[in-house]
Amino acid sequence: MRGFINRHKIQISKFLIVGVFSSILNFLIFKLIYIFTSNINLSSIVGYFIGLLNSFLFSSKWVFSNYKSINLDKAFLIFTLIYVLGGIEMTITINILYKITEQHIFGWLCGAGLAASNNYLLSKYLIFKN
Repeated sequence: MRGFINRHKIQISKFLIVGVFSSILNFLIFKLIYIFTSNINLSSIVGYFIGLLNSFLFSSKWVFSNYKSINLDKAFLIFTLIYVLGGIEMTITINILYKITEQHIFGWLCGAGLAASNNYLLSKYLIFKN
């Protein structure tokens, strides 16, 4: 595993930067829409979608750099499914670890780490294949 990380450390770093930026964008959009509508569901969905779209665009053009050789419509659909799976996986991990440890932050960190790892690997090998 250490060898894999060393071989791909620049790509992994870019992936993490895009993830953090997309999460911040997600939150800002969520907050802005919530201020104007007070609708938490609409705010959550739109914020998540904008963050997801940002992640896809930067992942395809900057992190993996092969967007010209893939079908972007199909790639975005698979990307969305991967990230939905990651969200489910994160939620399950948080709930299990919270029940065991009663530490919600620990559960969140482990869930986020697991989901990010899987999102990276599935994106790398199923969509962008580089």
